[in-house]
Amino acid sequence: MLKHIGTLTIETERLNLRRFKLSDADAMFKNYTNSEKVCEFLTWQPHEKIENTIEYLEYILPLYEKLSTYRWAIELKETGEVIGAIDVIDSLDDKRRCELGWVLGDKYWGKGYMPEAAKAVIKYLFDVGYLRVQAIHDVANPKSGRVMEKAGMTYEGILKKYELNNKDELTDCAIWAIIKEGVFNV
Repeated sequence: MLKHIGTLTIETERLNLRRFKLSDADAMFKNYTNSEKVCEFLTWQPHEKIENTIEYLEYILPLYEKLSTYRWAIELKETGEVIGAIDVIDSLDDKRRCELGWVLGDKYWGKGYMPEAAKAVIKYLFDVGYLRVQAIHDVANPKSGRVMEKAGMTYEGILKKYELNNKDELTDCAIWAIIKEGVFNV
């Protein structure tokens, strides 16, 4: 059974995963929301101005009032700067499964931050009562699949013409998932 607890702070070795604040807008804009490179395979366009990032924050901050909201800012402990985000972007509570989405500033790629964040969030979601956590990526972006693999997920296949990207094109997506251990007695 799911027991929603909302977005609580998670601490890892190098990161604090916490709720967003309006004051995060500058770091978000600088590190990822305005980057064409970061947004290349995402479903949303890069923000043209910081006001777009502020509007996004003003939209998501009230969502924290719902205990079923799981949306973390990824903050470097060393600097206190927000470098990315990791969220539950879809949830089927009756099936006890959810889907993760994430974004990370390109200057922080290849340093193991996203697998570190994803592993911690997956554990958190299993503790909430989810039995399956999944994620997808555009097949043209295999590096995202590598992050999923490092986070302990298993590749399951290709979903044809599954996701609308930020260019309004349907893309094939690879799906990865992890199942809570000890759930099935086979």
